[in-house]
Amino acid sequence: MARRISHSKRKAAFLAAASEMYDELEAWYDKHPEASYGEIELEARRHRRELMGKGLEVLINGRDTGYQVEGVECPKCGGEMEFRDYREWAISGLEGDARLERAYYVCPKCEGETIFPPGSETPVEGGSLE
Repeated sequence: MARRISHSKRKAAFLAAASEMYDELEAWYDKHPEASYGEIELEARRHRRELMGKGLEVLINGRDTGYQVEGVECPKCGGEMEFRDYREWAISGLEGDARLERAYYVCPKCEGETIFPPGSETPVEGGSLE
């Protein structure tokens, strides 16, 4: 059930997105042949942010969606939670916007008790994933 993607497929997805970005810049420049360096750079920045968001999506979602083979412990009762599905959420960062996908668990004993790992306590350099 884990949706891991191999390194080569993640890289291919990123390179395809980069190629698409370059083609869009070429098309824009064709329509604006008199554009100054600053105008071209401004357009490139807009596309770069989209590309980085897509790249981060591929990198993060392709490596770890929070799915765990072993049961996840319910924080309320300590029982084993059941994997229900994958859920997405939008995240906006300095380098781009992305839609991250995470495994979603529900406790069959505690009505409404859910968990969406990794939670906000997930350690990453400079902060959390959320």
